[in-house]
Amino acid sequence: MGEGEIPVLLRPWISSYRSTPKLCIPGTDVDILYSLLSALFLTSVRLSARTLFVSFGWPAGHASTLYAAACVASFVHSTSLLPGLGAVLFSRPHIPSARLDSHPLWWQDAVHATMSFCTGYMIYDSIVGYAIETWQPGVGPVLSDEDVTYLGHHVLCSLCMLSARITGAGQSAAMVMMFTGEMTAPLMNVQLILEKSLAMGACCGGRAAWVRAAAAYVDWVFSLAYCVLRIFIGPACAAHLTYDLFSKSGRRDMPVWLSLSWMPMIWGVLVGSIPQIYACIDILKGGPERSFGDEL
Repeated sequence: MGEGEIPVLLRPWISSYRSTPKLCIPGTDVDILYSLLSALFLTSVRLSARTLFVSFGWPAGHASTLYAAACVASFVHSTSLLPGLGAVLFSRPHIPSARLDSHPLWWQDAVHATMSFCTGYMIYDSIVGYAIETWQPGVGPVLSDEDVTYLGHHVLCSLCMLSARITGAGQSAAMVMMFTGEMTAPLMNVQLILEKSLAMGACCGGRAAWVRAAAAYVDWVFSLAYCVLRIFIGPACAAHLTYDLFSKSGRRDMPVWLSLSWMPMIWGVLVGSIPQIYACIDILKGGPERSFGDEL
């Protein structure tokens, strides 16, 4: 596939990446400016969403308002990223451990663009969500155990993407983890915004019943998708990645130490999903008609 046959979904990614000036990490050819610009873009989305919620009657500075605005930015990130990741993964033969330079230049730029954008999300959310919005004067950031878990997730994901780009191999493996990890994010964020709206009574007056019904159905569909991904698709992908990374070609193209360091991330996410899987199964058993009234 030549430059003229680049998938339509990848053209904006490639064009934006190529037109952005490069600021490389010292000692590497890995650009970070695209990630920083992506972080600024997502920050502006979050601030704009916060302003919009306040205009709809949500209390300014309230934790639920800040949380819902964060969900909007996460929704924009995932819905922007998923089509690009899908186009990257399905436009070339999938060999998780393959070297980046074994692919055409346009594919390499698409990989850099999507990975940089995702890294930008991790940077933005770590700073805005877990530093600025949790900051208490005289104390500093005050993080809950859940906050620490998510912050650790951001750090590990960023290191995974960065290590693949620096070593020049394993990009397909990293993108599979990104793709399967983000697939349920749009539904999850819509459901969280609806739940926050219901909990605060900020759900548009007479349309509260409609919002409640929408929240129930979105939650049920999310639970179904989450179970399918984490029980069937996720383990199958993880098993394939593990096999390929330690195959003869995998050991040739990727440093063994890097493959070993990825194993806790690949399998740890799936193991860590078990409690959420059980929660989703309970929701599926209750059916989409269940009410949020008792919970909220």
